[in-house]
Amino acid sequence: MNKYLIALVAMVAGLFVLSTVSALSGSISSVEVAGIEALTGNPSVGVFAGQTLPVRVIFTATENASDVRIKAWISGDSDYAVSSDRFDVIANSVYSKLLTLEVPSDLDKRDENLELRISVESRNNGILPVQIIKLAIQRESYKVDVLDVAYDPKVVAGSALSLDIVLKNTGRQFADDTFVKASIPALGVERRVYFGDLAPVDQANPDKEDAAERRMFLNIPARTPAGIYSIQIEVYNADSSSNYAGKVAVVGGSEDTTVVSTTSSTTVAANEPASYSMTLVNSGNKVQVYELVFEGPAGLQVSSVDQIVALPSGSTKTVNVMASAEKAGKYTFVVNVRADGNLVAQKTFTTMVEGSAKTANGTVVLTVILAIIFVVLLVVLIVLLTRKPQKADEFGESYY
Repeated sequence: MNKYLIALVAMVAGLFVLSTVSALSGSISSVEVAGIEALTGNPSVGVFAGQTLPVRVIFTATENASDVRIKAWISGDSDYAVSSDRFDVIANSVYSKLLTLEVPSDLDKRDENLELRISVESRNNGILPVQIIKLAIQRESYKVDVLDVAYDPKVVAGSALSLDIVLKNTGRQFADDTFVKASIPALGVERRVYFGDLAPVDQANPDKEDAAERRMFLNIPARTPAGIYSIQIEVYNADSSSNYAGKVAVVGGSEDTTVVSTTSSTTVAANEPASYSMTLVNSGNKVQVYELVFEGPAGLQVSSVDQIVALPSGSTKTVNVMASAEKAGKYTFVVNVRADGNLVAQKTFTTMVEGSAKTANGTVVLTVILAIIFVVLLVVLIVLLTRKPQKADEFGESYY
């Protein structure tokens, strides 16, 4: 008897709960999916993967109810479920709510048949029967997405940033001749790589895959200031394009190269070369090729035998710079040390020139002339001194 009594109580309780759950009174009179009426017996509504789907639900209430909301989801996936705000309804009133739903984008096939489910529920008065609408979800015809980009978020200036890029064809058709262009616009760095053809789905004959991976390298200039820089990745072919954005931190850009000079000012005479020494130190982790670029005023000639210098990692080299001028004055010039087209160091030197080229040249010419005159006079004097006097003729009388 106890068993029968317990069963009877449970049945009554279940009927009570059921009556409570179904207490919400009303009906869904219309559901529009992307502007298409979906409750009139139409075939499946065609939508595209990844599409933002507008869903308008019209609900007629036949009794008063509180805390009512309209909920929509696709095939039971909670990740794609949305709900309206809660609202109270008044008997014999019609309500319209617009929901925005994201269609799944990761379709394994070119198209799939899923279901859109609509419910009207009240926190206090229960729930109406769920309306089911068939969806024919298909991929866009031509679409290639960046599935993943793996890279170190920090890179040292003067080194290369490695990017491992994975692409996936999420379209219905073949993605022919697909390229990827990676760049850091603020640094003027850019690289392009060919990814080839991507099938819409993996296939054996011919052997084609829907995804591909490549590694790209972006060379960071040695003198890049430390900071955060944007990375732009563009995927494109003749039919579609897509973009990806990321960020990278550049550090240690000013510590790879050091330039040391012992003397910065020298005093010389006109036309006399002044010599300056510079020691280049490559403390980076790769070979650097340095170029010396001179900037100076007119009238000053600056040169160096070692205008192009290649330094292995961790090595040093001393170079000599020569400067000369014809006119007296103070000359200031700059030696720019460049690597990979970027300025890595800069040194300023001063040359004090005394006298003038005109005076110096006149003195030399006068000295030469006087020397020539002296030599000529000396030769004449030697000739005169060494010349023997002529003997006088002797005359005698003759008698015949």
